[in-house]
Amino acid sequence: MKRISFFIAISILLAFAGCTGDKQPFLPKVTGKPGEVLLVVDQFIWESEIGKFLNNLLTQPFEAIPQEEPIYDPIRISSSGFNNIFKSHRNIILAKISSRNKKPRIIVQRDIWAKPQLVINIIGPNDSTTLEYLEENQDKMISLLNQAEISRTIENYKKNRAKGIDEKLKVKHHLSISVPMGYQMDVDSPGFIWISHELSDLTQGILIYYYDYKDPDTFTPEYLVKKRNELTRKFVPGPVDGSYMKTEGLYPVVFKEYNQEDKYFIELRGLWKLEKAFMGGPYVSLTTLDEQRNRVVTADGFVYAPSLDKRNYVREIEAIIHTLSITE
Repeated sequence: MKRISFFIAISILLAFAGCTGDKQPFLPKVTGKPGEVLLVVDQFIWESEIGKFLNNLLTQPFEAIPQEEPIYDPIRISSSGFNNIFKSHRNIILAKISSRNKKPRIIVQRDIWAKPQLVINIIGPNDSTTLEYLEENQDKMISLLNQAEISRTIENYKKNRAKGIDEKLKVKHHLSISVPMGYQMDVDSPGFIWISHELSDLTQGILIYYYDYKDPDTFTPEYLVKKRNELTRKFVPGPVDGSYMKTEGLYPVVFKEYNQEDKYFIELRGLWKLEKAFMGGPYVSLTTLDEQRNRVVTADGFVYAPSLDKRNYVREIEAIIHTLSITE
């Protein structure tokens, strides 16, 4: 009996070891608020040019919102205080400057102490060379943080989809999008869809529209803003008779183009307002080409929250529009 019990125990241990070969499924969920970044930086580094650089990098203004807000909220602790309470934070930057390091590097790790977690390790031999290296790679660091924040939100939305909306988009428009619970479809016209989330002090809207592709000048900020204004005037009225949504012309549109998974995208960020009424806020849009149907497709998200900070709400709609895909 003892021999049989021994073999059963070994079998259980081996089975358990096989399940835990990948530690990630057993990691706790990340902690911290959206937009927070934990800086594990000792005092001598924090008071150096590297510390000033990191603080300025994370607190630079978020693009295209009415009131100035930082892109991230840094929280600084020393390496001696970096215990288990802090190790589960969503975004962590660790800085280690020592003459024992041969050259400056950035090492990216994911899901070390929690999931889904981003850990950025900054390693350097001294202040001057490390600072120069960080200045050259600052856009990459911000891009890593942005992608991590958006990816977390996307995964959450995929698990908590609003019922019915995605199915309607697939059947009628050959499009798919992960819209979280709480959103509802307000307009479902050929070529234009309006999905919204309404609270007493917050409105988040998703506009999806498409039209025939005719010439390369379509993919310019001027044309896309013009087309946006045409469609919002027709489909997005305000509360006052004759009022409608319009892109704010006094604020320069932030234009970015990139390729992702072999598809070309244009991103626009700017402000919107209601013509003949007093409402407005930020918007962000993604535009691509549906080659199979020869149409230009745009997913456009906007926020109205006059009494609230808007950065995190913009990131939420940004996550939604990044889930838009064209179905076969």
